[in-house]
Amino acid sequence: MAVERREGAAAQAQTAVSVVRLEQLGELVPLGRPGGQGRACRPTRFPAALATAPIVVKLYHRQPSDAAIGALAAMIAWSQTLDQEQRAHLYGVAAWPLAIISGSQGPVGIAMYDVSGRFEVPFSMPSGRQHRVLLSLEHLLGRDDFLRLRGLPVRLDTTTRTQVAQQISGALAFLHRHGVVASDIAPNNLLIGFAGGEPSVCFIDCDSMVLHGRQALSPVETADWQIPAGFTERPQTRAADAYKLGLVVLRLYARSHDARELAPHVRHVPAELRGLVARSLSSAAANRPPAGEWQRALRQALVRGGLAERYPGPTPKPVAASRPVAPLQSSRYRAPEADTCHCWTQCPARSHATKPAQAALVCLACRRRRRAHTAAFAPVRGGRSFTRRLRSFGPVRRRELERPVQYYVPLGPGAG
Repeated sequence: MAVERREGAAAQAQTAVSVVRLEQLGELVPLGRPGGQGRACRPTRFPAALATAPIVVKLYHRQPSDAAIGALAAMIAWSQTLDQEQRAHLYGVAAWPLAIISGSQGPVGIAMYDVSGRFEVPFSMPSGRQHRVLLSLEHLLGRDDFLRLRGLPVRLDTTTRTQVAQQISGALAFLHRHGVVASDIAPNNLLIGFAGGEPSVCFIDCDSMVLHGRQALSPVETADWQIPAGFTERPQTRAADAYKLGLVVLRLYARSHDARELAPHVRHVPAELRGLVARSLSSAAANRPPAGEWQRALRQALVRGGLAERYPGPTPKPVAASRPVAPLQSSRYRAPEADTCHCWTQCPARSHATKPAQAALVCLACRRRRRAHTAAFAPVRGGRSFTRRLRSFGPVRRRELERPVQYYVPLGPGAG
């Protein structure tokens, strides 16, 4: 009955849905890479009546159909029927549409609150550079020290992973209580934050969610996160969400991007949660635990404590030791003979000789002393390929490669 009253209120409010003209937003700065259905941009200005906090817009590659616009308008109108506390919670766990963006030819996108302030973090790359990235579930499916290797003071032990799983299940339970199906639950659609020490989560790409049976955009399932074909069920149901929630939990504990079965990873899953994982991944859709049951079970596991000690996770695979590589025998990339090229045995890039299709090699010292000796190799100084390849290295490696003698220098693909 409460859902019916809310649907009626949403129908009345739909006529008052905010519509923003594209020219009102000023210059649009693209954010990241284009997605499959559109591209996110940050406007340089926005109407004060639309929102009191920064917003982003998503511009679609193709103009949405009338049915899609109707579904988006219903999503926006429904959110306005929630009380202030519920609406704030919705905007906290989901990048929900705020308004429709209209261009000269009709609706072209939607506006949402900008959540990057909560989830964007500096990542230290192996090259030594720092990039700001949106932290997502994808970054949590690897080894426990991954975030520390990227410069963040977060250890992804079993306790932290349980806290993240609890937040995800809580957010999904809130959506399900209000008649919303997430549909495409995947690593890139779930942002994770650790501000203040406690994890927080936010679903993005909400325009592809299902509200009260209506979906604005065509359903798309992320590869490796689909419902198994043998289950013969649609992804736009709460049962399908329950399957994918079980997949999220399993892969968090297994430290895996592609785990599908509990058995190979059972020793890393807390004993009190193994039954829920098995039910979630079964073909019996009606028996899968709802998100609220997951939330309670995960909270109880955290209260018991000791998860990190009892379930330490898989031992990271050791890094393979480097071994000597025989000189390349290809005629085009043939290495200089040892008696005429003393630097070959000292070359730090010698391993590149095992991949002749990916890298050309040149000996700087021999090129100056014995030009005929390196006739089959690519030019070095002043060459564009050399410059591009050099820029991809970190500062220490770059200084090493800029030494004028005694090194083979790897160039880009197809050099020479």
